[in-house]
Amino acid sequence: MLTSNVCFGIIFFFQTTVGILANFFLLLLYILNFLRNYKSRPLFLILTQLILANITMLVSKGSPEVLHAFEMNNFLDDIGCKMMFFIYRIAHGLSICFTCLLCIFQAIIISPNNSTLSEFKARLPEYIPSYCLFCWILNLLIEIPVPIFIRQPRINTNNSFESNILYCSLGMFVEIYFIMTALRNVLCVGIMLWSSSYMVVLLHRHHQQVQNIHSTSFLSRVPVEIRATQTILLLMGIFVCFYLLHSITLISVTYLDKNGQWLVISPFLSLSFSTLCPFVLLPQAPKHNCILWTRKDADSILS
Repeated sequence: MLTSNVCFGIIFFFQTTVGILANFFLLLLYILNFLRNYKSRPLFLILTQLILANITMLVSKGSPEVLHAFEMNNFLDDIGCKMMFFIYRIAHGLSICFTCLLCIFQAIIISPNNSTLSEFKARLPEYIPSYCLFCWILNLLIEIPVPIFIRQPRINTNNSFESNILYCSLGMFVEIYFIMTALRNVLCVGIMLWSSSYMVVLLHRHHQQVQNIHSTSFLSRVPVEIRATQTILLLMGIFVCFYLLHSITLISVTYLDKNGQWLVISPFLSLSFSTLCPFVLLPQAPKHNCILWTRKDADSILS
């Protein structure tokens, strides 16, 4: 009969393996399309970095969880713990930031010509590399305390400010670190909700216009618009849902139940978006590289 640890190990292994393979496959599609068409879309850079962040999260977080679940203890030394957690935290922050950027720039792309956002469309390819670099620098600076306070697990310790977190040990963090990460996450999630709501309003308004016009030339574009709306809603819904659930489990682990079942559920929730993200984007990838519309298509639909 399988023990609970082995069952969780199988779940983590399946989640990590499926997520890595799906993200690699999606990344391969984007790269092949880029090599075939050098005039890639302006959001190609954000999508590829989001996929790479998902892969890094699954490798740096999922692999140690699988080894620990199969009772392979002390497989990371002090340096290994610092590196694994630092890489995971960087990838986690980048995933949030790039998802936020994806929503912002997508909202700019599909904005009507008479809106205030339309003036940014022409210069959108110029802005994206700078914002991507800003995300990297911001997350590297925020996560500097991680390798300082993460260390190899201590079996016997009298330090009340230190606790074992599965395969590594967590020392006392400075409060500024939690404040910075919380502000980053809350700000990004808020912007994502706002930009997603803005896109849904635009698509709903266009849908009402199409029903009044009854033109076959416009009706032919309705399925594309509906699929894009469903994809955006699904992607944002998955992200926000798992982010909130993961935040609740972290609070429970920190203040309520440090050694209970929440400690096992938390890593599963933290990797769920990285695993499901490529399956949300994959149906649109072979046809248009991604769910994103080109500027020409957006202008013809919403003008």
